[in-house]
Amino acid sequence: MNRLLKFLSARIGDQCRLLLAGFLLLLLPVVFSIGSFVQVRQRMMWISKWAARIVPGTPTYIRVVSAVKLADHHLPGSRKCLIRSSTAEVLLLLYEFTPEHRIGVAKEEDGEISAHSWLELDGDVIIGELDDLARFDPLPSLEVTEAI
Repeated sequence: MNRLLKFLSARIGDQCRLLLAGFLLLLLPVVFSIGSFVQVRQRMMWISKWAARIVPGTPTYIRVVSAVKLADHHLPGSRKCLIRSSTAEVLLLLYEFTPEHRIGVAKEEDGEISAHSWLELDGDVIIGELDDLARFDPLPSLEVTEAI
């Protein structure tokens, strides 16, 4: 009950961001499993343009990323870094922030390959930070694609 009261007492823009973040965190794993990465990113950009018309406010990027982290924390289950960074990217683009979506790979000692996804803004990691992020070799930055 306390969480509900806290949510209801928040500003309308914060409520909308939190609900949209939760929706995307739940939707994107399904969408990524049935669509190509390029198609999913195009649809994400469309969602961002659509949501910009109805989600109020002019938050800082920190407030936007916090909404994603808070929604992720309160939803059941866990999500991969790609889902969290993609969700944050949609919300950040909604407010005209232009993060760099990075994916890096690392070869483990046992020969396995690991990957990690994160967002950078002005050279700083804003979501997807890890203590050993430097072990991942970044692939070329993902360009924001235009929606169909």
